[in-house]
Amino acid sequence: MEHSAQFMDLVAACAQFVATAGRIVPNLRGEDYDDGERETIGRGLSRVRAAADWIENAVTRGEVDLDEQLEKLLKGSGE
Repeated sequence: MEHSAQFMDLVAACAQFVATAGRIVPNLRGEDYDDGERETIGRGLSRVRAAADWIENAVTRGEVDLDEQLEKLLKGSGE
């Protein structure tokens, strides 16, 4: 049962991210962002990509450990 709950949590997290992006991104039309704002979003996207890669490795290879650089990135303290 625990395995199934974790599976459902991952599916829900992915679905929530996609749903939120689908709600927000279409409303960005005509918005202008300065360099600092673009960098902030870029850092967030780097964290999202790192987390997605980590999930994929955990599911496909069973690799769940964080290396030091990934841990920093996910915490928002490194790139």
